[in-house]
Amino acid sequence: MAANTTSETWDALWTLSMRAKRKRITDTIFDEYPGLAWFKKNALETEVGGKEIQEDIEYAKQDAEWFSRHQVLNTDLTDHVTAVFYPWRYIAVPISIAIDEENESRKADSAMKLLASRTSNSMKSIRDAVSVALFGAQTGKTMLGLQDLIAANPTTGSLGGLTRVGNSFWQNKYYSTAVDFDSVTANIVAGIQRWNLQWNEASSGNDTPKAIFTTETVYGDYQNVMASQGYMRTAPKDASGINNKAPGFNGGEVIMDRDVPSGYGFGVNPAYTKLKIQTGLNFAKTPFRSPHNQLTKVGFIVVSLQLVTNNPRRNFVTSNIT
Repeated sequence: MAANTTSETWDALWTLSMRAKRKRITDTIFDEYPGLAWFKKNALETEVGGKEIQEDIEYAKQDAEWFSRHQVLNTDLTDHVTAVFYPWRYIAVPISIAIDEENESRKADSAMKLLASRTSNSMKSIRDAVSVALFGAQTGKTMLGLQDLIAANPTTGSLGGLTRVGNSFWQNKYYSTAVDFDSVTANIVAGIQRWNLQWNEASSGNDTPKAIFTTETVYGDYQNVMASQGYMRTAPKDASGINNKAPGFNGGEVIMDRDVPSGYGFGVNPAYTKLKIQTGLNFAKTPFRSPHNQLTKVGFIVVSLQLVTNNPRRNFVTSNIT
């Protein structure tokens, strides 16, 4: 624990003079969570309970047949619909306060009530853990992350209980060969060229990804490229978004998040990639309870959520950007 100590002599001046302080606590440990903020705005769905999250998908076409007079037609029906399933995941952070701490923090001149401070810290701690999981890969009891839904190698394994092997409709677009993002050949920037190719592969008409999440290093390269000689960009005066001054990409946003793993760029289409949250456990606070042999109250902040997709081929990943 990082703690500070003071040693003072309580003379008349010190005793009668208060410390200069404001009633605030400054956060020096948590980051902002632009990825979570984007999902909350663009891809958040709430569900009421349910054992699992079910997504029904259409994955095959019927055989169309040209015919002429009196021709016998094929009547075989192709199975074209299936379902994928995602289990709910649960995360909790405790809030505990002892009876002596509770009473000692009741003074009217307290900068912030102890319980309120711990509650705020617990909620931010959950957001921090969820943000890490959002851009990670599922382990243990964590929720799925973008590395699961938009895999660096989507030709193996399964997602939602449905195998990816041999099922191109259930594979996201991907590129794992090393790309030096800001290298230039024949006046073409390698990273921009690669993202353009993948953006187009994951798009169908106006149905396109809406954001690319990447690291600070890659984001800095992108900024430098877009501000270099020979490049010009314009933006509306009152553009909205996580960072309305950031250079856009094909009508979407490029968003830096410190939880994105090194070398990655995730192109996400929010029409098919959702962050699901259960309505009854959306940062819910449980009642405080005390153990029978302790004068301490313990409660929890609880969230039930899962990251899901029902059409991974509309997303892309570049997994080896340098």
